[in-house]
Amino acid sequence: MGLFDELMGKLPETVPEIRPDTPHYEAVGRFVTSYATAEAAVHLLARFLSGLSDEKARIVFGGMRLPDLSDTVRHFMKIDNLPQADQAEIDECLRQLILIGKRRHSLVHRSSHFFLGALTVTNVLTTKSMQAIETELFGVKELSDMQSDCGVIYLRLDRISAPKEGEHPFIETLRRRPWRYKYAPPKTPNLKPRAKSAKPTIRLPSSPEKQKPEK
Repeated sequence: MGLFDELMGKLPETVPEIRPDTPHYEAVGRFVTSYATAEAAVHLLARFLSGLSDEKARIVFGGMRLPDLSDTVRHFMKIDNLPQADQAEIDECLRQLILIGKRRHSLVHRSSHFFLGALTVTNVLTTKSMQAIETELFGVKELSDMQSDCGVIYLRLDRISAPKEGEHPFIETLRRRPWRYKYAPPKTPNLKPRAKSAKPTIRLPSSPEKQKPEK
């Protein structure tokens, strides 16, 4: 099978219908769509806390990046004097979603391929410096953990922005699930730590020689 066929996902007749990389790419699809739902929950929360009409809130917050939107939500929840429990809940969800977002950014904006049972993602083709190359591995379990956390984030934020009466106890059980994903920053083996700069030595100007009196 040629590189073009590989990139386009075409299967020759000799390859089984279910490929070894199928679980990984399926997990990627589920995670990416789940992340988008969690991110939408942050937008809904921002509209709710702002007190603006839906039309005006969409104009203000539409297209806003998640870190900026998260800062705005944090300001709103303090102004609105939300209960401390709700503030802690929102802050915890935002921090977890931003950590997951870092992994998502690598996954969707860098080149990847399936190799030796893992999805390998790298910036080798786009980085400005060869010393800043990063290579990350994504396994099915990690992708599933991030998907699960995104679902929990949506349920927790939805409870605050759109509280419902008579909710099924099973939903509350899902909402209380602990975080499954633990963030680990990518390693850059080629990037050497900056050397400590030596303290500058201050040299005092030498005193001018006394001029001998003219005879």
